[in-house]
Order: sequence, then structure tokens, then C-alpha cells
Amino acid sequence: MRGNIYMGGICGMGMAPMAVFMKRDGYSVSGFDDVPNPKVREWLESENIDMGKPHAGEKFDDFVISTALCRRLKELEKLLPPPVKIRRRGEVWAQICAKRRLCAVVGSHGKSTVSSLMAHAVLKRGISCGYLVGAIPNLFPMSGYCSEGNFLISEIDESDGTIEMFSPEVLVALNADLDHHNTYADEAELRKMFERLFSRTSRKVLYPASDPMLADIASGFGEKCVPIKTSGDFNLSNREMAAAGLSQLFGSRFGLEDFEGYGGLERRQETLADSGKIFAVADYAHHPTEVESFIKYFESRHESPRVIFFQPHRYSRTKAFAARFAKILSNAAAMGDEIYILPVYAASEAADSSGTSKAVVEAAPKGAIKDANVEDIPNIIENSLNKNKGKKLNAAFIGAGDFYFSVKSFIKNYE
Repeated sequence: MRGNIYMGGICGMGMAPMAVFMKRDGYSVSGFDDVPNPKVREWLESENIDMGKPHAGEKFDDFVISTALCRRLKELEKLLPPPVKIRRRGEVWAQICAKRRLCAVVGSHGKSTVSSLMAHAVLKRGISCGYLVGAIPNLFPMSGYCSEGNFLISEIDESDGTIEMFSPEVLVALNADLDHHNTYADEAELRKMFERLFSRTSRKVLYPASDPMLADIASGFGEKCVPIKTSGDFNLSNREMAAAGLSQLFGSRFGLEDFEGYGGLERRQETLADSGKIFAVADYAHHPTEVESFIKYFESRHESPRVIFFQPHRYSRTKAFAARFAKILSNAAAMGDEIYILPVYAASEAADSSGTSKAVVEAAPKGAIKDANVEDIPNIIENSLNKNKGKKLNAAFIGAGDFYFSVKSFIKNYE
């Protein structure tokens, strides 16, 4: 056995696939989660990963926590007191990746989709390659194991700064949108992070030619960086970047045909209901660029009447982008959509009165965006259906917060 690992927040989207990977790598893995995703918990238990508080006298080598638990350090130190060291997820995953030929997928958005597309293609071709996806694929597990020295495809996250610990062989950089203001105060700091990451990448960096910051950074690295011409449609662009990454990694051609049969991810354009009365879709978009792209996608494919619910994610992001969110949502209202905004999902952040949903409402034209709580959604849906009798209602639920789980439960009534 390589070591005895205990994980806090083990059902998290980055934690769970790492837990299974480490289990298969010879570690003893267990952990807890205060609010476990039922599907993820079932997967972990099927892998014989124990879920629960530590047993009296049980010895651990490391206590690994998700980013969301970093604010609870004093509480967690009592759970597993010294000499057990509390370590962040990214620190531990970087050590695992350092022993493999890493193809890292990075960017403010699109990481899970592109990494899952790449995983789908290697599974379809039967290529020996590990992978980690920070979301739930519909047709295969969140991670696939590979031994040391082999290829590993993984999204890596810049949100907590642990991206500095990764040194990929191949880097697929999707975009450079400032998103995590608590880690990178401004675009200059974000740029420096990407410059360091490009420098640590040993073979090739792939990036979309249309991204101005990435293109400018790449100009300083010569032939190491390869621009990829991508389409305007974000779904097609994701596939083009995934194909380019795979072609570079394995030295053979991959094309869009390799993604045929791809089953998608939960919370990425996920259809929740499609009946004679209502079509409902959920998407994880939480950065303004993502939200705007998804709304345009939604509006282009579904006629009025449309109703859109948005739950902002983190106070810092809402504070920084209140005006942009207001413009995007009010533009949708001008297209005839009903727009509702829910309270901010704080994630690991402390409350900040200047970064609430109220800031978005106040930055929009009066009446364009309406306040709502999760418990209001069923009545809003019913009122919209009654107001538009005889017409199919198209509803979108946007955001990375927890309202998705309540929505997914009640929307089944319309199937």
C-alpha cells in the first residue's frame, strides 16, 4: 500500500475522480462529504471507498481537502490532529501527474467538456491513456487509471493557485478570461500565471488563435506554441481543441468523427425535461462569457416563451462582473425572455454585501431582471405555463450553484 489517505469533501467534482484514481494506484482512500452528490457517492462506494468519519485510532498519511473546505481549517485540524498534514487537492494531484506524461487542459471555462471529449475519443479508439474529468460524464466514469510513465489527460484548475505545481508535456489552453479574483487580482497577474505555465510545458502548447491574451503570450515562445483556428460556435470549438490536443499528444490524426457518440456531461446543456408542456435545460455556465454564449445558444434553438433562471457563483465573481451580467441578462429580457436571478451561491467564500445578486439587478434596466428564491421556481414555471397556454415553455437553469439539485427533482413532474 502506498499510503493511507483521508479526503474532506470527497464527493467534489475534482476530489471524487482523484480518489478513485489514487485507489487504483495502490493507496487506501476514505473520506467524508457533508452534502454528497448521490450519484458520485454511489460510484465511490462501488470502488470500495469508505465514506464516513475516521475510526478511533486510525492512522493517516495525508488529509486532502477540496478548495471549498479551506475556510474550515481549524475545524478540520481537530478531526485529524497533527502530525497528519492537511493538503490541498491540487497539491496531491500535481504529484500524481508528475509521474505521468500529462496533457493538461486549462482555461476559465470549457475544461470539463474538452477533457471529457478527449477521454471519449481515447476510450472509443481503445488507446491506453488515463484521464480525469471534473464533471460527471453520462457514458463513462469521471476518471480512468494509468500507471506511472503513461499518458494522462486531465483538466487542471487555476482557481486556488495550485496550477503552479503542474508541468505538462502538452498543454491545451482554451481561454484566458479573468475569473478567480481572489487568486488573481487583475489580468496582469493572470497573464503571468499563463506565462509560467507555458514555460513549464515541455513539448507543445495549443491555444485558440482567436484568444488575444494567449496569442500574445504565445508569441514569446516561438514554435513551442501552436495556434488552432476554431469556429465561433462553442460546441464545435471545444471539439476542434480536443482533436488538436489528441493529435499532438499521440502523433496521429484525430478529427471531429472521433467524438461521434459522445454522451455529454451533467449540467452541460443537460436536458432535464422535454414534454408537450415544457423543455428544460441546465448548464454550468457561471462566467459572463459562458453565460452569454449559452443564452445565445438557448435562444437560437428554442422559441418563445422562454424563461431563464440564473444563480451567480461566488460573491467575488458577482461583484466583479455585476455590470456584465446585468447587460447579458437584460439583453435576453429585451428578446422577450423572462429573467430571474437567485441568491449568490457562496461556495467557499465569506458573505460580501457588495457582491450579491442585488448588484446585478440594480445595474440592469428596472424590471428587466426579477429576484427569486429556489422555492419560488415551481410557481414561476406554473404561472408561465398558464400565461402561455397552448405553447411549449422553454426553461433554462444556468449557474454552478446548488439550485440545480432542487430543480432536477421537481422538473421530473413535467416529463
